[in-house]
This record gives sequence, C-alpha cells and structure tokens, in this order.
Amino acid sequence: MPKTDPQSNVRIRISVLLMLVIGGLVSLSTGAVLIVSTHANFQNTTELLNASASMVVESIEDNVFGLTTPIEELVTSLREDASSGEVDLSDTEFLKAYFRGVVASAPYMTDLAVVYPDGSLFIATQITGPNGPTFSSVVEQPDIGALQYLEDVKGYDGLFWNDPFFDQGRTHISAVAPTYKDGVFLGAVLVSSTVQHFSGIISELGGKYGATGFILFGNNRVLAHPKLLNLSPKGLNSDLPLHSIDALDDPIISQMLTQVPEFQGSDGSFDGFVVEVANGEHLVLTSTIEDFGSEPWVIGQYSPLSDWSNQWSRLSDAALVSMGLLVASVILALLLARKLSAPIQRSTEEAMKVSELNLDQIDYLPPSRVAELNLQAVAFNKMLDGLRWFETYLPRSLVRQLLKTGDPNVVEPREVELTVMFADIVGFTATSEAMTPQATAEMLNGHFEILNRNIEAEGGTLDKYIGDAAMAFWGAPDKQEDHAERACRTAMAIKQSLAEAGVSYGVKIAIHTGPLIVGNIGALNRTNYTVIGDTVNTCARIETLAGELPTREQTSILISDATARRISALFQLIHIGDFHVKGRSKRVTVYRMSSGPPDEGGFDQVSTISKG
Repeated sequence: MPKTDPQSNVRIRISVLLMLVIGGLVSLSTGAVLIVSTHANFQNTTELLNASASMVVESIEDNVFGLTTPIEELVTSLREDASSGEVDLSDTEFLKAYFRGVVASAPYMTDLAVVYPDGSLFIATQITGPNGPTFSSVVEQPDIGALQYLEDVKGYDGLFWNDPFFDQGRTHISAVAPTYKDGVFLGAVLVSSTVQHFSGIISELGGKYGATGFILFGNNRVLAHPKLLNLSPKGLNSDLPLHSIDALDDPIISQMLTQVPEFQGSDGSFDGFVVEVANGEHLVLTSTIEDFGSEPWVIGQYSPLSDWSNQWSRLSDAALVSMGLLVASVILALLLARKLSAPIQRSTEEAMKVSELNLDQIDYLPPSRVAELNLQAVAFNKMLDGLRWFETYLPRSLVRQLLKTGDPNVVEPREVELTVMFADIVGFTATSEAMTPQATAEMLNGHFEILNRNIEAEGGTLDKYIGDAAMAFWGAPDKQEDHAERACRTAMAIKQSLAEAGVSYGVKIAIHTGPLIVGNIGALNRTNYTVIGDTVNTCARIETLAGELPTREQTSILISDATARRISALFQLIHIGDFHVKGRSKRVTVYRMSSGPPDEGGFDQVSTISKG
C-alpha cells in the first residue's frame, strides 16, 4: 500500500469547497443580475430625470418664447405691411384700432409705438384695470433722444430686442425693427410688454410644475420672478430699470450664482445646481438664451431636491432590497453547503476510524433526505456491521499493524528471529467437564480477554487460539529489537492480571526465541498471517514442560535460555535445568520467571550464560 504525505499537496475541506462553489455561484449569478439590473435602473433613472429636467426647462423656454414670439410677429407684420403700403404708419387711429385687436388675443402686450423719422413718437397703451383693459394713445413731439435712438435702429437690418427700459412707472421688454418703403425710411416700429406680465406668466408656470421660475437679465438683474408681482417699482428709473438680485431677496438664486454647475443636460441644453440654504437643499435648472438684447437671459426654475430625489430613493431602496436578497441568498447557499457537507464530513471522520480499526468508537451514520447521502449512510452502516463481524474472527492488532506499515511486502513469508509465547490453562479438560457449555465459554472469553489485552499492550501479535491455549509472537510485522523483553513483560502482566481477576485455575506460559518463517501462509482465498518453524515447536514443548514441573505459583512462566540471553537484569529468573524436548536432539535450558526475590539459582546464574 503506497504511503501518501498529507503535506505533499494542499488539501481543502469539502465544507469549504461546497461553500465556495455554491456560495460563489450564487454570488456570481445573483450579483451579476443585481449589477445589470441596478445599472439598467440607474441608466433609466438618470435618463428619466434628465428627460424630466429637460422637459421643465424646455417648457419654461416655450412659455417665454410664447410671450416673445407674438411681439416679434406683430413688429414684423407692421413692418412688412408698411413696406408694402398696406398700412400707413402715420394713420394713428388705424394703429390704435389695430393694436386693440391684436391685444385681444395677446393681452400681455402693453404698448405699440412708432418713432417717426423727425423724432416724433406715437404710443398706443393698454392699461389693465379692475373693469378690464383700457387703451390710450398719445403723439409726442420730436425729441433729440428719439433721433439718437433712430440712428441706432437704422444700424440693424431687421428686428432686434431692446434692453429693458423704464417708462411711466413700468419696466418694458420690447422688440423693434426699422421700416422702409422703396428705400425711404418710414421710422421704427416697437412693441413691448412689461416685467409684470412676464413675472405673472412665470408664476403661473411655477405653480404648474410645483417650482419657482425666474428670468435673469445677465447675472445681477431680475427680469421675471413671482416676487416682482408684489415688489414696488420704487427706486427704478431709466438708468436702473430692473431690480437687482439683492433686492429680490432670493437666497437660492443668490447662492446659485456663486456656484459652478454640478451637472448638465445630456445635450448641454441646461445646467444643474444643487443649492443648500436654511430650509434644505434645492435643485436649480437654468438655460441661457442670447437672443434678447445685449445681455443673455438666464431662464430657470428651482424646487426642493427631495422632489427629484424620490426616484433616486426608490432606486436606492431597490438596490438595498436586491443587496439584501443577495446576502440572504449567499447565507442560504452557505447553510445549504454546510448542511450537505456535514454528513460527508461525518462519514469521512468515521471512515478514518475504520482505517485505524477503531470500530468500537464508530457510530452509525444517520439517514439523510438527500438520496445519494442516504445511500452512502446505508452502505457505510452495512460495512460497519460486516467489519465488526470480521473483527470478531480476525486479530485486530495484526490488521492494524499491517495497515500501519503500509508495505504490501511485509506479509510475504520471510525468515526472521522472533519471540514466541504459548499460554495454556492447567487441567482445563478436567475442569470443563464439570461446567456447562455456557459457563465454559464465559470462562474462556474472560481468560482470553485478559491475555489479548496484555499482548496488544506490548505490541504483540496474537496468532491463534488453540482450544484453551493462545499463541502470540513479537518482532513482526513491526520490527522490534526488544521482542524478547516485550514477551517477558507480557507474561508478567498476564500473571498479575489473572491474580487481580481472582481466577481459580492455573496457567502455564512458555516463551522461546529463535528463527521463524513469518508471513501469509495458506490457500489463495484463505490465508493466515502466522509463524512456522522449529522455534514454535520448541516453545510448545516448553509449555508442556511447564505443566509437568511442580510449582507453588498459580501462573507458571518458563523461558528458554535463548530468550534469557536477550532480556535485561530486571527480570527475576530461576534456573530449572536442561531438558530433552520432543523433536530436538539437544537439550533446552529452561528458566522460571518469578516475581519473587532472586535466589542462588536465579538471575546471577543467568548472567553467566554465554551470549553465543
């Protein structure tokens, strides 16, 4: 049997392997699904929020353009009609009636004005009152400022937007275009609304989306904001037509203007800011338009960040739930792996006990709900029953020693010097005739148990039982240099154990050392690991002699001189004499081993024996 070095290769426990494999596969599969789904949800949520933000910004822009486009269309229409001669810009009554009709569909237009080439001015004005709108018109005399303004207007080829201006207590937002007929300058056509109207539309839009809308003129003036509806125009003039950011007292916009965008729309159409103020965090979305005057218009809205973070909260909650399911799956997988590995590990531990022939320490494997594991348990339990029956008939110590050597050649017959022992009950035949078979068997079983226990304790090999006699030897299969001493110590231990057990019968023990053939002897399918040779026969004759020589000891131990030469002075020996034994021509010198004090024929005499 080849030996294996447990350190030669790295070993991994099946429980760890199953946990790694099952837990790893569950982690890999569930984790992959979690990562893919979370990534997809993240992408979808990001795209949804981006789309929502874009929609809000575009809606504000559309509403702003919904205010500015009709103004541009009216300016363009009057310009084209005057150029074609369909409209006479000097007909003020027509212009007043024309403006009244346009305002019916676009009530946020407040003024229609024509600046004539001489600097004179016609203005038609809509004034909103409690009883509805009223209209007035006025023609103003030429003015140097108007003439200078016309020079600026002539510098443009088409429509353009004026910077906001303050007039008659209101801040106007206006578009203007130079008008020509057949190359003759007819004047400038101007249509305006007010910041009040823009702020009203922005306020309605903010209410629609649950947000606050605004329009900034540049980075320091407010063009439209719900607060402007209640903010007094006091302090505004032709040089300062718009309220400042500070006057507006909106901390969110003020804070936003000091920050850089934290993100942008996927197409760069808007900027996003996260602004933290006393009442919490807010998300600000802005878009910049360059088409309305010398300064860009910053159109935007802001709302609590929580309104937008709900999507992220749901996404994070979903991710946490998925992560929890992943952890639970891994834990369940590990528990399953442990549950599966437990019976396998148990069977492995019990199998190791089988390999050491510790059958009395092995328990039956419990049944399992897993078919293969249950079949394994059934097969193991049947094997255990069979081994226990074999153990009854085979010398366990011998098998254990053969397993321990791991060398298949150890059982091949070979000649080696060994020490043999015979132990027999004195007068057993006569004694057993007066006993029942049951009592005889009980006596022999108890007797052999004592012998076997002491033989195994000294590493001896119990060869066989011969009626009431037992035969054992030392020196094989394990090599034992002190095989003679082991045999003698065993004999003394048997003597003491029998005395302690209080047996009533006598026992004779013989020990002899010499060359023997040891190994498997027998037929192909039925062999015994045993010893044969003259040494065995001689030991058997000495055992017979032990029964013939008178002794006061209940257990008589005789050893040959060949054994006596190989033991130490610790043993007390008494020289009995030289005897002829059957089958040998030479006499055999025999000594009695005693537990009492040495006498004149004792150990001192043995020490003079030639060691040959």
